[in-house]
Amino acid sequence: MFFFTSLYMQNVLHYSPIETGLAYLPLTGGFIIAAGISSQLFARTGTKPVVLLGSLVGAIGLYWLSRIPVGGSYLSDILPGLLVVSIGLGAAFTGVTTAANAGVGEDKAGLAAGLLNTGQQLGVALGLAILSALATARTNSLLEAGDTSVDQAVTHGYQRALIAGAVLMLTASVLAVLGRNTRQKAPVVEEEPALDLAA
Repeated sequence: MFFFTSLYMQNVLHYSPIETGLAYLPLTGGFIIAAGISSQLFARTGTKPVVLLGSLVGAIGLYWLSRIPVGGSYLSDILPGLLVVSIGLGAAFTGVTTAANAGVGEDKAGLAAGLLNTGQQLGVALGLAILSALATARTNSLLEAGDTSVDQAVTHGYQRALIAGAVLMLTASVLAVLGRNTRQKAPVVEEEPALDLAA
């Protein structure tokens, strides 16, 4: 999402790099709000419903972003989708991180965190490669046909990639249904043994 919306803002809407960076500030707020709400829900619902709902909301946000037009504007075409994505991804990432570290002993916490980070990095690299190939193929086919301008062709390529991203998020929601539901438990407080006064 960051890659394609950044390219769209800079190449089609002609934003500067600073304007593009500032356009993502509301996304940060959405992540913070979603993470705060999600972490409160884990004790009651567990991680599965949060990851499932977050993935579905994220997919809706990506689909919304995939509707970007050639002559779009930030307030009507980008910001609403970014806000929806931020709520969904904030919940999903918080839930996945919590579930991945649940039940892991202190001696294996570093290993679990390393595996989670490695999985995320591989997913980003593979996802970006696949989605870039889809966007490039769509753009090139439209340019070869000669019926569209460069801005229209690249926008259609970004749209194709964002729709594919929404499909991947829906796949994540299916995986969430199949996964375990992890609940955060309140820490157990050990009581001092009662003194036997009869002794």
